[in-house]
Amino acid sequence: MQAQKKILAVDDNPDNTAIIEELFGERYDLRTAATGEEALDITLDFVPDIILLDIMLPDIDGYEVCRRMRERPSLSDTRIIMVTAKGTLEDKIAGYEVGANDYITKPFEEENILETVEYFL
Repeated sequence: MQAQKKILAVDDNPDNTAIIEELFGERYDLRTAATGEEALDITLDFVPDIILLDIMLPDIDGYEVCRRMRERPSLSDTRIIMVTAKGTLEDKIAGYEVGANDYITKPFEEENILETVEYFL
C-alpha cells in the first residue's frame, strides 16, 4: 500500500483553511499553519509533498518562508505552490526566485487548485 501523500497549507485566513481542508483533508495527510514560523516548525518533523503557501502572513512573509524551506535538504523535493492575493507579475517572479514551483492567485477556483495539486503529486 502506498503511503498517503502529505500537504501543508499555510494561510492565516480560517475561511481559506476550511476550503483547503474540505478539498484535501480526506484524501491526504493534511496539516495547516496560520503563521510562517508555525509552518517552519511543522516541517521539522513533517515533510510534505506539497506546501500551499500564502504570502501575506502575520509574522514573516511567504517569500521568506519559502526561502528558508528551500535551504533545508529535507524539503528539496517538496513542491511549493504560492496561493495568494498578490497577483502582479513582480509578485510571481519574486515567488519563483525564492523557489516556488507554481503560483495561484486568490480568490482561487477550487478546480484550479485541485488540478494543480494533482499535477505536482
